[in-house]
Amino acid sequence: MKEVLALIEKRKQEFAQLPFFQFLQDKSIDPRQRLAWAPCVTPIAMSFEDLLKYDFRKEPTDDPIQKLINRHTDEEDIHWIWFLEDLEKLGFDQLMKFSDSMRFYWSEETYKARQVNHQIALHTFRSEPIVVLAAIEAIEATANVTFTLTKQIVEELQQITKQKYRFFGQHHVSVEADHTVLTDNVKQFLETTQLTQEQRAKAFEVVEKVFEVFTEAINEMMGYAEKHLISQPLKAS
Repeated sequence: MKEVLALIEKRKQEFAQLPFFQFLQDKSIDPRQRLAWAPCVTPIAMSFEDLLKYDFRKEPTDDPIQKLINRHTDEEDIHWIWFLEDLEKLGFDQLMKFSDSMRFYWSEETYKARQVNHQIALHTFRSEPIVVLAAIEAIEATANVTFTLTKQIVEELQQITKQKYRFFGQHHVSVEADHTVLTDNVKQFLETTQLTQEQRAKAFEVVEKVFEVFTEAINEMMGYAEKHLISQPLKAS
């Protein structure tokens, strides 16, 4: 598993170089505009619990790795609540009626975002727990890159709005850092876990797919932020 973790770290460093993350750090741009893409996260954030609950979680189980996965699914299951809170605080609730929002979320504007959890589910379907855990570690890596930077943006916003943002802010970063799958004990356990050639090949494949689908979704969000000013309503092309 050590080789798999090394691949995740390598892909994480490459992921962090995407233009989107340079955009998030550009303080010459209004912090609200740097979060203009936030509604495009909806298909990922709102279906992530389903991925965890119905694809990753397997109960009952005596497998120690599956138990780790199950614990992780419990730790992640309320993040969507923070997401909805932040959308409201960022002012997106006032932009469009419900039927128009449904057209937006199922438009070409969010096609790549809608594919993220779907593709991960497909590539982990009936996989061994160690392969699913590799996918989770890769997902956590993409989250670390993203929320470390959004935290800085909402810290700027908080100076203006005097509001706290749990999903895009420090709260989410802190909770992510405390996830069981990221503890030193689990990391040590994984580094010493020996994989079969077949398990290693499947884990490599899944890790590559996770970074591929998140990269495509991030690029899609970047395109949206470039086309739509924060003062404009959400639009489906």
